[in-house]
Amino acid sequence: MDRIRDILALVVILGILGASLAGIYFLQKGIDVQIFNPEQRSVVRTIEAVGEVKFVENNEVIAPFDGKVLEVFSEIGDIVEEGDPLFSYSVEEWEVQLFQKQIQLKRLDEQIETKKRQLERELIDLEEGKLDWLLREKELEIQIERQMEDQKRLIEDLEKSFAREKEELKYLEELLEEHHVSRREFEEAQAQVKSIESELNRAQQDLERFSEVEVPMKRESIAREGERIEKDIERIKKEISSYYDPNTLNLVEEEKKLLEKNITDLENQNSGRTVYAPIDGYLTGSVIEKGQQISSGRIVMRINDPQFLEIVLRVEGKNFHRLEEGLEVEIDLEDVYPPLSGEINWVSSWAEGNTVEVGVRITDRREIIKPGMMVEATINLPGRRVLAIPPHAVFERELPDTRMVIREGEDIGYYVFLVNKDTREVYPHRVRIGQVTEDFVEVISGLSTSSNVVIGDYEALNQLESKLADWERRMIEEIRVNFSDGN
Repeated sequence: MDRIRDILALVVILGILGASLAGIYFLQKGIDVQIFNPEQRSVVRTIEAVGEVKFVENNEVIAPFDGKVLEVFSEIGDIVEEGDPLFSYSVEEWEVQLFQKQIQLKRLDEQIETKKRQLERELIDLEEGKLDWLLREKELEIQIERQMEDQKRLIEDLEKSFAREKEELKYLEELLEEHHVSRREFEEAQAQVKSIESELNRAQQDLERFSEVEVPMKRESIAREGERIEKDIERIKKEISSYYDPNTLNLVEEEKKLLEKNITDLENQNSGRTVYAPIDGYLTGSVIEKGQQISSGRIVMRINDPQFLEIVLRVEGKNFHRLEEGLEVEIDLEDVYPPLSGEINWVSSWAEGNTVEVGVRITDRREIIKPGMMVEATINLPGRRVLAIPPHAVFERELPDTRMVIREGEDIGYYVFLVNKDTREVYPHRVRIGQVTEDFVEVISGLSTSSNVVIGDYEALNQLESKLADWERRMIEEIRVNFSDGN
């Protein structure tokens, strides 16, 4: 009989296991446990990141001509003032310069053709906009007429209702004097007359405001829009005409002559050239040295204003959707306490190498940060309500190959032990968890505030955990629990 009973119990439990992914340990011998009801708590989510103090802007020094460096007057780390000499070089390879000017002229021709096509497309769009504006102007007049008619009908109805109620009030007044109606009925009728009169006055005021204020404003607004469209059409037409004017086209030839003259002038000038600092600041970059050949348009130096610094953080790409401007940031610097305060000033629009760059503006003690400093940061996200349980109540298990999974690709299972307070049955229960801290574990699904979760004692939890492997292999074993005092 005992054997048959055990088999029947096993069948029932396996049925429950298939429905809820939880096996039940039946009553056998008691162990002491404490239970806990999951609680809702408000938590602040954070994102950890690392980064570096950088200059906000790079002021670049660009070589105006091809040439060879004669002298370098400033080195990286020097403080320079606007107008200080940075380097000098001799200008060579005039044929290259001439070729560049010729290319520049060719690009000018291409730009003119591109501009002409752009203006013609813009003119078409404006003329289509004008047709749309004319339609909306007609629709506005129809709408104004309809609204005024509706308001007038409302006033007419209210006037009729007011006259009717006044007659009714007069009749009730006569009945009141003859004691055929109560004063209460008369006063209610009187209040009704006043209410209709108030509605009538309001409707008349609305009509007056609509016709004298709103209608002129709407007409003026759409008229201004039409004037703007007409002016834009006229402006675009004039610009298009200028591009087809022979006198305007001759400017291309004049510019070509000017470019050739510039080259001649450069040949007659002293070959030495000196480049000066465009602003005050630190020389933070240089790629030139004496005797080096440099090319026109190349960035050769960088000067930065030390007043404009920011912290650029590198955040894991998985947190991209959580980032936004204005979020508070705590910045940790070595030997600096308390942490600096800041806020996100910008977020990169894409992730590179699974990392998103975030710019942080420091809002206090800015003088502490220096370019090149490495920092650690904590980004504070908006708080949220979560269902929380103690960390030691959760058990992590690598799921066996024969497991039943909730989601494809799930390799780790998380369990708690639940207790039926009436029967004192304890059984493992599968949960999904979220945020994990030293104080709590967030439960995403699987529990509610009424669940009775086993949290102790630790010897009991260790004994229960030892049964998880057996449970996963569908080996059901009976365990009886006793409630500790105070729970």
